[in-house]
Amino acid sequence: MNTMNITAIKTSTLQNLQRQYNDATTIAAKAETTYEAYVNKAAFFKDLYNQATVNYSTVSSQWNMLLTLKSSLVALEQTSDDCNEVAVVTYNNIKNLVRKWESVVQQTLEAAAAINLASDYINKRKAANTLISSDLVNDATTAAKNAASAVTLTISALTAALNTLTASSQAKKSTELTGLYIDMASSAILTPKEHTEILGVIEPSEKPLHKPLETTLGKLLSNATKKQNAAQKALDKANGEMANAKEQLDTANAKVVATQAALTAAQAAVAS
Repeated sequence: MNTMNITAIKTSTLQNLQRQYNDATTIAAKAETTYEAYVNKAAFFKDLYNQATVNYSTVSSQWNMLLTLKSSLVALEQTSDDCNEVAVVTYNNIKNLVRKWESVVQQTLEAAAAINLASDYINKRKAANTLISSDLVNDATTAAKNAASAVTLTISALTAALNTLTASSQAKKSTELTGLYIDMASSAILTPKEHTEILGVIEPSEKPLHKPLETTLGKLLSNATKKQNAAQKALDKANGEMANAKEQLDTANAKVVATQAALTAAQAAVAS
């Protein structure tokens, strides 16, 4: 083979290797651009995921606070119901006691009146008949005094019972008012029991002026959970695409290195 043929072969080989190197460089540049695009995409979805996570954490914390409030409100409602029941029973018992004391006072007044009449009669008879025993007169006078004391005591007892009845009535009204406030708070905060579901996704059939806080927070938590899950899936997909682009970039760069090494070797061989 003459020198011209050898030179032509080497020149062709160099041109072919140069072309391969150029193609590999072009492919590597495109792979680099693609990889950077996926890096930016993954960073974008990472930010979205972080925002969704922060939002979920905030709403979840609020939801947990609501659950604590709900538990306290339910316990308070039960305590209020118990107190109201005791207040009602106490009020009714004291009212019955007052009625009995009224009857006792009436009977005592009647008895005292009868004793006074008897004492007056004995005293008058004593003045007309000295044979009537002085002891009987003294006993009659003492009985009249005791009857008057009994009237005073029963009236005092009735007064105390009436004061107690007034206090128990105020206590009953107070427990009823407390129950009303608790019902109002429950209506504003809690989803009606017949419509309660996890995360409060069921709406009451008759919509109130304002949705209960439990319903609103339940929806917010449900949406925050969905958004976080969606952002997680998008981020996982973007990370997978970025990893795949990185593999392609590494392969392209390796091809550049290999073709460059072959071209350098061929150029050295021609030079020699």
